[in-house]
This record gives sequence, structure tokens and C-alpha cells, in this order.
Amino acid sequence: MELADLTALLDAALGGPEGDPETGGTGYTLSNGVAAVVLPGEARLKTNTLFIPQDNGVRVEAFVCRAVEENHADVYRMLLQHNRKAFGVHYTLDNNSDIYLAGQFTDALTADDVQRILGQVLELADGDFNRILERGFESSIRREWEWRLKRGESTRNLEAFQKLRPAEDAEGAEGEDAAGEGAAASDAPASPASPASSPSDATPGPGAPVPPAG
Repeated sequence: MELADLTALLDAALGGPEGDPETGGTGYTLSNGVAAVVLPGEARLKTNTLFIPQDNGVRVEAFVCRAVEENHADVYRMLLQHNRKAFGVHYTLDNNSDIYLAGQFTDALTADDVQRILGQVLELADGDFNRILERGFESSIRREWEWRLKRGESTRNLEAFQKLRPAEDAEGAEGEDAAGEGAAASDAPASPASPASSPSDATPGPGAPVPPAG
């Protein structure tokens, strides 16, 4: 598929590079012969979906999460089970074990297909994101809970992981959260980069592996 054919297809599906002003839908950008569609989400603030022209078709890729730290079998089992019902795109790993959604499509792809593919990417990437973090970064999230509670820091962006909150601190959460709405202390522990981040898909947030607050 030529780049011109791809942009015409995306124009038909999305209403142009700026999106459809009547529906407020997302548009796309072009860089180095690749089209990128940014899908806004809830658990995952944005998912960059790349449309890469190839001979006789187009490849779709979307970065979901960096390589998990633990519970690999549990995480991969969940992703493989979701692959069984997915339309067009499926979970895969790159050479660094980072998690992607990817699919290969022919020139017969239609505007309706593009909309359905993007809907599937958003459903999986946004719907599975916290589940991946909860399993694949469990120890890091537990440590983050302990550190923030001990210092009275905000736990607003940890709310999706209440089941990993230390049991002895489960009560009185609202008061602790209110007391910790200030900026993080300067002696904050070093933590790895956000799992939602890749060189081409950075989502800044306050301390991994939790997603940034909405």
C-alpha cells in the first residue's frame, strides 16, 4: 500500500488529519512515511497506533507496556487468552519483551475496518493496562504504596490497585490521600520508567509502575 492510499483510507475513516470536527474524533499525523493515530483512554492516557505501509498492505502496531518484571506466565496467559477473541490485532513481544498489539492487513482494508481496528486497539490496550501492571509489576506497586503511605504522599494514581495496598493501611485511606496531595518529597526513592513509556510513546507520570493520574 502506498502512503497516498493509506492517507486516503485514514481520511475516509477519521475525517482527515484533524479528525471529524462534528464528532470530535481523533485524527492522525505523518512522520517518515508512517501514520500515527493517538487514541485517548482512561487507564492508559494515550495509545499511539502506527499504520506502516508495506507491499500489498499495511501493518498496524501499538505499544502497550514495557517488559513486565514478574509473574510472566500469568501475564502472558491473560494476553494469549485475549488474542483468541481479538479482531485484526493481537498481543506480541518485541526483542526487549515489551508488549505490543500488532496486525497485518491487505490492500482490501476499508474505512470501516480501520475504525473497527482502532476500536479493538483501544479496548485491549486501555482495558488490559491496569491488569498487566497489577500482575507484572506487583512488587513495585506494593513498594510504591508503602512509600507513599509512610510519607503521607498522594496515592491518587494508585487507586486502581487497592488490592495491593498494605493491609494495615487499608483503613483511613481518604484522610491519608487528602494529606498527601502536595508535591512529592525530594527524598523519593528511585523508580523505573513508567511501563507506559517507550522511546516513541512517552506517557509522563509520577513514579512507576503506576499509570499517571488522569
